[in-house]
Amino acid sequence: MQQMGLNEIRSKFLKFFESKDHYVKESASLVPHNDKSLLLINSGMAPLKNYFAGVEVPPSKRMTTCQKCIRTGDIENVGKTARHGTFFEMLGNFSFGDYFKRESIRWGWEFVTEHLHMPEEKIWVTVYEEDDDSYDLWAKEMGFPEERLVRLGKDDNFWEIGIGPCGPCSEIHYDRGPEYGCDNPDCKPGCDCDRYLEFWNHVYSI
Repeated sequence: MQQMGLNEIRSKFLKFFESKDHYVKESASLVPHNDKSLLLINSGMAPLKNYFAGVEVPPSKRMTTCQKCIRTGDIENVGKTARHGTFFEMLGNFSFGDYFKRESIRWGWEFVTEHLHMPEEKIWVTVYEEDDDSYDLWAKEMGFPEERLVRLGKDDNFWEIGIGPCGPCSEIHYDRGPEYGCDNPDCKPGCDCDRYLEFWNHVYSI
């Protein structure tokens, strides 16, 4: 797998979605604007809630951002796992009534394999247990191996944080190898160990 720095990955992501007709929006302030439900911005979509709710008109029906975020709820896990942080940048692509699951999955897979050059055999995917549409898109349309396609429940694959848009999601995970795992022979995404690292989350707002 090709080694890349943070700045290169950020640039590649934003340029990729710009090539898919997405408007590139700068990161919003960490202090929410006209949103009393949050003390600090904690996700890429948080500054965009008014667009999703129809309160404001977005500059484009397709948007991509690199949003600065703070997760105070993760403080107790920082240093204990490889997947928790407090301050970070969240790359995101968003659709306001334009595209949905099919395009999101296809473009995500295209970027991961053709632009980040991640080895396909190391990739696992999870979908919400009731989301047959996403499962079929991955398995039948994308040809993703079903032995690495996992259905998980609401705790893992239903995205909601604070007040605002929420919905089922489909996550992409990287298999770091058994040396990072646990002793469970059936270990797979959804396990609390550090073997499978989630790095992409397709959220389908409802």
